[in-house]
Amino acid sequence: MRAILTLLALLIAAATLGGVEAKASPKDKRIALLVSLTTNPFIGAWTSTFIKNAEPYGMKVTTFTSPYDAAVQSQEIDDAIAQKFDLILLSSINEQAVLPALTRAKAAGVPVVLIITPLQQQFEQLFESYVGTDHTELGQIAGENLVKALAEEGKTKALIAAITGAATQLNVRLRMAGLRSVLAQHPGIELAAEEDGQWQTAASEKIAGQLLVRFSARGGLDAMFGMADNQATGIIRAIEAAGLKLGVANKGMVVVASNCMKDGIIHIRSGEQFSTATQIPTEEAKVTADKVAAYFNGEKLNKYEIVRSYAVTTESLDKFAAACSY
Repeated sequence: MRAILTLLALLIAAATLGGVEAKASPKDKRIALLVSLTTNPFIGAWTSTFIKNAEPYGMKVTTFTSPYDAAVQSQEIDDAIAQKFDLILLSSINEQAVLPALTRAKAAGVPVVLIITPLQQQFEQLFESYVGTDHTELGQIAGENLVKALAEEGKTKALIAAITGAATQLNVRLRMAGLRSVLAQHPGIELAAEEDGQWQTAASEKIAGQLLVRFSARGGLDAMFGMADNQATGIIRAIEAAGLKLGVANKGMVVVASNCMKDGIIHIRSGEQFSTATQIPTEEAKVTADKVAAYFNGEKLNKYEIVRSYAVTTESLDKFAAACSY
């Protein structure tokens, strides 16, 4: 009996050591990367950069995309669980709809790392870490620059509108909360409209055109916030099509944005856009690859790995232009 117990103890110890060794290296770990659409410039740059930085660690990445369809993304999580991926990287497209699937991942022992957009704090038990931007800070940066641009035009009273990314995502609501927190300090500036542009250029252009018509009877809008630079491009096109003045130098419509895309750099240089803010996909993706590799090496991740954001205006354009050219 003693010999049998000794043998069992040795087998358990060997299994335990084997598990530690398996976890203590990122090599051959299979990553399920779940994002929206890689045709979006930000998502496309993030995805390609992560894969490029994961490969040297020996990690194998499979990308799953969803056209802002929460049911599709939930099924993809279930597929990743069934296929026994070692880790799920998730940019959720609907923070509420994704919770049951994340609960199933937790029960199956498949770790989840959130990227690009977080979940609310009460659901922290469902993910290992969030790696990305502080979206409230991004909204605050947009608000501060909007107020600054209007002040340069001599305006303390103004009507503004926001065209956002997908409203089902928490990052969108956090950015709007940040924007409102700044506007609350400037009661003369009214957020008159908030519309969901789904992160899309064409949709944002259409919405902007409709907003310009809608508020013409009230003297017109003074400024618009496009949540991403490609959305600001749509806004700029709509303003130009309406024959309205554009840019602070012309005492025209003020346009601010976020995400620090190539479009934003071009339009800030031309004076058509006042500002953007850094949310650089290549930077966030590289940080994520390093953090995931560290996790597989046995390191404990911080619950929130925040990548700082900075305002980009004509004064700081040269500093960020290269990193934002995607």
